[in-house]
Amino acid sequence: MRIGTDTVPDELRAIDAAVSRGDYNAAFEAANVALRKGLRAPAAYNARAIWFQNQGRHEDALAEFQKSLIITPNDVNLLNAIGLCAARCNRTGDALAAFDRAIALSPNAAESHYRKGWVHAITGDRLAARAAYARAAELNPEFTEALAALAEISARDGEFDVARDYATRSVARDPGNATAISTLAAIEIESGHHSDAEAILRRALESSDVRGHERAVLLGRLGDALDGQERYEDAFAAYRARANEMIALHGQRMAAFPSPTKVLNSLAAYLQWAPPESWTSAPAPVERAPRAHVFILGFMRSGTTLLEQVLAQHPDALNLEERPSLDPLVDAYMRVPEGLNRLRALDDNALAQARQAYWQRVRSFGCEPEGKVFIDKQPLNTINLPLIAKLFPDAKVLFALRDPRDVVFSCFRRQFEVNPTTFQFLQLGTGAQFYAAVMTISQLCRDRLGLKVFEHRYEDMIGDFEGRVRAACDFIGLDWTDRMRDFSSQISRKTVRSASAAQVTRPLYGDAAGEWRHYAGQLGEALPVLAPWIGQFGYSKD
Repeated sequence: MRIGTDTVPDELRAIDAAVSRGDYNAAFEAANVALRKGLRAPAAYNARAIWFQNQGRHEDALAEFQKSLIITPNDVNLLNAIGLCAARCNRTGDALAAFDRAIALSPNAAESHYRKGWVHAITGDRLAARAAYARAAELNPEFTEALAALAEISARDGEFDVARDYATRSVARDPGNATAISTLAAIEIESGHHSDAEAILRRALESSDVRGHERAVLLGRLGDALDGQERYEDAFAAYRARANEMIALHGQRMAAFPSPTKVLNSLAAYLQWAPPESWTSAPAPVERAPRAHVFILGFMRSGTTLLEQVLAQHPDALNLEERPSLDPLVDAYMRVPEGLNRLRALDDNALAQARQAYWQRVRSFGCEPEGKVFIDKQPLNTINLPLIAKLFPDAKVLFALRDPRDVVFSCFRRQFEVNPTTFQFLQLGTGAQFYAAVMTISQLCRDRLGLKVFEHRYEDMIGDFEGRVRAACDFIGLDWTDRMRDFSSQISRKTVRSASAAQVTRPLYGDAAGEWRHYAGQLGEALPVLAPWIGQFGYSKD
C-alpha cells in the first residue's frame, strides 16, 4: 500500500501518510480527492476499499479492489484481499479463483494457501481445506494459524493425537491462539474430561487480549464443557455471551443483506398467489439417468446427515454429501419474483436445459448417478421446493423432522460460519422466526405442488432404527441391508462434510432427543413462535 517514491502527486502522498498512521477515514477522504482529480491509482482504490471494509460494506470494498486489480493485475497481496472480501460477500467461487490466481503468481506464498484453505472450510470441503492448510504449514512451519486450522480439522476427523500435536505447536508459538486452544478443549470434551476442558478455556478467557471472534470461539466451547457437566444455566450464559460477541462483530455487515425471514415470507405470499398448476411439468427422459432421484430436506440439525449416511451404506445408493447442486438454478429463478415468474413459464426446451445443467453440476462434483438411487441432501433446499417440483416432478422427498425446540436450540449453540442465514441463529427469537418461515414454505409446497413426500422423524429413528429406515427405503426404492444397521463403523469422519461428522460416526444414541428441556427456562422468546409447529408435527408441549 505504501507508495515509497518522491515522484508521486501530493494527493497520493496524503493517502499513504494517512494509512501509515492508521487513519483510514483520512485515507478515504484523500482517496476521494485524488479520484476527483482524475488520479486513477491503486492506492486510492485500495484506501476506499479498506474504509468500506471497516464499515462492513464488503460488496463496495470488493468493487474498489477490483478497480485496483485492473491497474495492477499481478499484485498478490491485492488478490488475497479480493479473495477475503469475496468470501465475506458469500462469493466463495470468486474467492477461490482469486487465491488460485495469487498462488499461480507466487506458489510459495503461505498466506494464499492458508486463505484458500479457509474458504474451502467455509464451503464444507474439509479435504481440500486440509490440503491447503498443510501446504501453508509446509511453506512456513511457524505459521500458527495454519497449524491451528490443521489441529481443528484433525480433531473433527477424529485424529486426536495429530490434532493435539498441531494445537500444541501452535500454542507454543502463539499462546493466545483461540482456534488451537478451542481444539485442545474439544479433545478433552470428546474424551469425557469436561472439567479439564473448562479449565483450559477459562485460563484463556482470563486474558484481556482475547476479544472478538477468538473470544466467541472460546465461549462457545466453554458452553459445551459446562453442558457436559450438566451445569445448564452456566452453559447457556456462555452460549449467549458467544452469540453476543458474534452479533457485535457481524451485525453491521449482516444488516446490508435482506432479512432471510422477510424474503421467505415474501416467497410464501407468492406461493399462495400463484396457481398450483403453474409449478407442474411433464417428466422427461434424462440421459444416464439415476434409478431414482431423492432429495433429503427439512432444516439444519434435524437429523438429515444421519439419515443420508445410513442410506448411503446401500450399494445401490449414491449420496452427494451436501454440495450446492442447485445454486446456479436458485440464483436464476428463486431470488426475485421475476425469476419465479420465469420458472413458472419454462417451456419443455428450457426445462430440459435446466435439468441438464443440474446433472452436469452433479457430475462436476465427482458423482455418477446413472443407475443409482441418487440422494441430494441439503436441508435448506426446502425453500427451493418450487424449483424442485418444476424441474423434477418424479423426484421423491425425504422430509426430516425433529422437535422444533431441539432444532432451534441446537442451531443457537453450534458455531457456524456466519452468513445471512446462520446469523439468524445467534438469537433464539430470530432463529425460531426463520425456522417458522422455512416450515411455512414447506407446508405450502406440500399442500399445493403435488410432491411425493415421506416424513422421517429423528426421534422415531432413535426408538425404532430398523423399522424407520426400512420405511424410508421402501419409499425411495431400496431394499434393507445390514450395512445400514452398522453405519457408524462404515463411515469415516473425513468423508462427512456437514457439522454433524462427529455425531454420525458414533453408534446410534438418543442423547440429543429432548435436550431442549435442559434449557426450557431460556427458550421463552422462541416458544410462542415454535408452538404451532410443535403441535402440527405431533410433539408434546412439555
